Amino acid sequence: MESKPLRAHSGSNTLIVPKNANYARPIRYRVNLIAGMNSRFLGGIDIDGDLSLGKGAQVSGDVRAKNVVLGPWSVIRGNLTVGGDLVALDHSKVSGAVKCEGGVTVRPDVAFGSLDATGLVEFFGKRPAKHTTGKMVVKKEEK
Repeated sequence: MESKPLRAHSGSNTLIVPKNANYARPIRYRVNLIAGMNSRFLGGIDIDGDLSLGKGAQVSGDVRAKNVVLGPWSVIRGNLTVGGDLVALDHSKVSGAVKCEGGVTVRPDVAFGSLDATGLVEFFGKRPAKHTTGKMVVKKEEK
């Protein structure tokens, strides 16, 4: 699997993964991570900072981060543990359990294996998982 070089922004302690990049090893750093569009990770991601997965990004393993944004059509094939807030954009998917210590905002057509949140869960359209716990607010899908 071909890897493209990670870029680092030292001022914000952020690693930037280029679009269409492929990585076979797990990522375990004390940083923020921005994953470009269609990037693929065969291992999990375990970081102390914030994670932003771009459109169509895929992770084949468990993910742990502080605050997380799942871009549209992004996929995590494992569990997701969020120490802060989670935003899941349209059509994103987590096949395993999602545990979030903060609030959760879920856009339409998002799917989770299960969702346990400590904070407010706000979702548009239908519930993202059969098993969903948290203080829930449902909003109708905007047309």
